[in-house]
Amino acid sequence: MATRGLGHSARAFPRFVTKLTDKGSCAGPSVALTRQNTGRLFAFPDLSLGLQTHTGVRGMASSSAASDLTAHKHHNKPSYTEAVKALNSLQSNAETIKRSLEHRNESRKHNIARMVDYLQRAGLTVEDIDKLNVIHVTGTKGKGSTCAFAESILRQYGYKTGTFSSPHLIEVRERIRINGHPIDQELFSTAFWDVYNRLKSTEDRGEGGMPHYFGFLTVMAFHVFVREGVDVVLLEVGIGGQYDSTNVVSSPVVCGISSLDLDHTSLLGHTLEEIAWHKAGIFKKGAPAVTVEQPDSAMQVLLERSQEIQCPLYLAPPLMLEELCSKQADLGIAGPKQLYNAALAVQLCTIWLSAQHKGGQTEDEQHGCASSLDSIPVRHSTGLSQQMITGLCECRWPGRTQTVHAEGVTYYLDGAHTTDSMQQCVQWFQQAAEKERTGLRCKVSRALVFNMTGDRPVSALLNSLKVCEFQRAAFCPNVVSTIASENIPDQMNLTVEQDTVVRKCARNQQSWDKLFSDSSAKEFQSHPVAASMTDAPPGCGEDVYLDSVDFTRNSDDHVVSRLGDTCDLVSPQECESKLFPCISSALQWATQRGEVAVARPKESAAAVGHRHEQSRSGHTHVQVLVTGSLHLVGGVLELISPHMNN
Repeated sequence: MATRGLGHSARAFPRFVTKLTDKGSCAGPSVALTRQNTGRLFAFPDLSLGLQTHTGVRGMASSSAASDLTAHKHHNKPSYTEAVKALNSLQSNAETIKRSLEHRNESRKHNIARMVDYLQRAGLTVEDIDKLNVIHVTGTKGKGSTCAFAESILRQYGYKTGTFSSPHLIEVRERIRINGHPIDQELFSTAFWDVYNRLKSTEDRGEGGMPHYFGFLTVMAFHVFVREGVDVVLLEVGIGGQYDSTNVVSSPVVCGISSLDLDHTSLLGHTLEEIAWHKAGIFKKGAPAVTVEQPDSAMQVLLERSQEIQCPLYLAPPLMLEELCSKQADLGIAGPKQLYNAALAVQLCTIWLSAQHKGGQTEDEQHGCASSLDSIPVRHSTGLSQQMITGLCECRWPGRTQTVHAEGVTYYLDGAHTTDSMQQCVQWFQQAAEKERTGLRCKVSRALVFNMTGDRPVSALLNSLKVCEFQRAAFCPNVVSTIASENIPDQMNLTVEQDTVVRKCARNQQSWDKLFSDSSAKEFQSHPVAASMTDAPPGCGEDVYLDSVDFTRNSDDHVVSRLGDTCDLVSPQECESKLFPCISSALQWATQRGEVAVARPKESAAAVGHRHEQSRSGHTHVQVLVTGSLHLVGGVLELISPHMNN
């Protein structure tokens, strides 16, 4: 069964919202709560489609950003914080986005033309971008990992690399990388103000206005890459492909498509075929494209688009384990699906390297397009060079099948947010957590920290997680703390309404509890207290229910939480769930500690052995899986590994 309650720091949470305050603590009783608060949650913005930001549609951030810009003009050295705050002013508020989405098809069609204008006003041209030798990658799952693998490989060959990816985990500067590392704060702020001031001073020219958040970062990334003189750019699409801001590139060296799945359906369509059409929008005439294995219906769309655009299409089967085992090597990013991403990266790099050796001409340009699915050429990743092996093994991509050790706690982090990727996440977690458990030789408990946003169906994902045998499940929004001063501006999101996010968290918890209540329904129905455990009165709508519950009571008073004290009915599937207003309080409860356990420095073998010896003294080691959202994972990393980018 699932026992349910609210974290003691979330006593008035679902129906109304937690006010961000400089007083009190996220984990303490002094958290200020209000029904009237209309401020915004802190999370990670990622507006990659053509929703243009116009002057005057910036809500509360506008005046703040304007004052920051004025302050900047009086500083000799640009401030990173001021730059991020000004960047946040380019986010459209939730109501503006809602109105824009009603006309999104017409708006998106003009996005590339607007991007060309923004580039020109920033002092760049499309030709400048094409000289960056771009590898353009899209897909639903694994496009970021593919870019990370490819970047690591090309660096082994001695090339200076630039990477543009999204979203960021902790700091927005993570989106723009040179040689695998986020650009430093000084370079970010200098580049930001260079681009911002040029665009701001030319708002009355061309298309006019300022780009949206993602569009601005795309222009800024190109500005940095040109300025830094990189040899190659690994360019990850934001959302879709056809109308994505990154599709301003007209002559990529090669394009890649990672695994497709249903995601961002309100923007890209509700079928794999529709989504495949958008993804194939990055294909360019004469530039080879490589895809991993896809369902036939999606592959057919990719084939038809390649024929229409006159772009040769190739298939990259997954990397064979024998290829790695023969070199006694492991992929730098864990998980079975990474064999697909690694193979795609290998083929993208192979084609790119060939183009460099042949003066820009790829080895495949003379090949025509395949006429049928069966005739799509297959590119096997065998006989890998030492540079490729080293690049694959030394690749690091935080937030994806990542393990972080702390005192008495192991965090397993993965931003899985589709049904298939969650199944992959569960497979990875179960294997890794069980391997650790056998080595600890002590009591081990498991906890889940989960959030999912947007229009994704949550029930299927949570159902996959049920087999992990969690004792606790915490649900929270992607906000690090309810104390405003503890939230960095990189995580501010003006694009969502708090009520919407809060309701989604509550529904996530309800869906989780339902999985357990359904499986234990017969047992509960036979028990005398079962009638008092109903989540909501018959005929009572969700909104009314959320308003009617007395959230000011301590969670220990919750009738479901009292079940263990009331009867002897204990299911082996028992899992207590709680709802929290922020990540900090969710982690404290999930780990059963009074404070968030932070990451330890890299340990020696002797230190690991000593830790294992200590674990035998009767203490319980906690394994925490954080999943459902990369933004959630980023918030957790900010707390447990705050110096990750240094």
